[in-house]
Amino acid sequence: MKYICRPLSQDAALTAIFPDAAPDVFFLDIETTGLRADESYLYLIGATCYEVGAEGTGCWMYHAWFGREMLDEQKILRAFLRFASEYKTCITFSGKRFDVTYLARCMQEYYLDSAAFDQLIFEDYLTLLRPLQNLLSVSRSRLCEWEDRTGRVREDSECFLTGAEMSSLFQNAPDPFPDELMETLLLHNRCDLQSLVLLQRLLSYQDMAERPVAFAAEVSEGIVTLTAELASPVPLPVFRFNVDYECKIADRSVTITVYESDQDCRLYYPDYRNYFVVAGESGVIHKDLADFIPKELRKKATPETCYQTVSGRFLPMPLPAPGSRASLEEDCPLTILKRNFDAACGYVRAEDAYSDLSAYGREFLRRLLQSAE
Repeated sequence: MKYICRPLSQDAALTAIFPDAAPDVFFLDIETTGLRADESYLYLIGATCYEVGAEGTGCWMYHAWFGREMLDEQKILRAFLRFASEYKTCITFSGKRFDVTYLARCMQEYYLDSAAFDQLIFEDYLTLLRPLQNLLSVSRSRLCEWEDRTGRVREDSECFLTGAEMSSLFQNAPDPFPDELMETLLLHNRCDLQSLVLLQRLLSYQDMAERPVAFAAEVSEGIVTLTAELASPVPLPVFRFNVDYECKIADRSVTITVYESDQDCRLYYPDYRNYFVVAGESGVIHKDLADFIPKELRKKATPETCYQTVSGRFLPMPLPAPGSRASLEEDCPLTILKRNFDAACGYVRAEDAYSDLSAYGREFLRRLLQSAE
């Protein structure tokens, strides 16, 4: 086994980034010969953490444990466990599906004392960033797509290797293992960790949803313009629009322009099993009243037909993407209406929004970050 310790990067942008709990946090990425711990083996563990020297300056340091042969696997795990015992939080990308579970299985196979690993708090950036997939136009949840959104060019971009290619190079390496090949494998691992650190930039979009944002409002002839300053800049500008609204997020500012409409909307009831649709009538009636309607004139409502038509004036409200947090529906302070069941954009009553336009803007922004559009 070989232990490597060196600065993660000389990139000034990366050096300027460090988490609030830097002394207790490290980022993790592993390299293996396969996806299953019982059918492959581990040959590289890479980790990076922000370390402050005696003179008070700090930088991201790269720690790696590299095994040239299968017999080194247990040595790698033991050395990593000693390292992990100094930390509280481990950050990965899709680690809950791979890195963390793979290491846990390896430790079990060698009957290692994994207490230092088990007590870590694991954060998965893929889980945190996935709600932003539509906003940032990420089609597949792969690290390379997310790192593109940070504006970064990898050091190994001219000789980028896939996981399968890495595994093939390692398994077919001559004996003794060439140092040059080891450096190639280390470079890929180090670049992945650099990307992980830089992904913190993308979390600034999430901060907009979680931190209070005070909007200033201007209203003119049914057009509402909301503007706000952000606590931290976003890495890339975002522009979203449809016939009912426009939203631009750039640097430290957000500008939302929405347009009033008077087209009827629908209020859908989630407990559709308690309602009936009556022939010749609009809307639905509750089952407690259905006994007064002849059976041939009523039928059970479905999610698509269980609604009441609402007239008036409305302002748009983005809807969360399918599969995003249900809490967006549960804790919304405004009643959400739709034009049809599968609509990607919702609406709220204009009078409700006008009562507190800053609160409306915050809810609009929160939902836009997870919008289906």
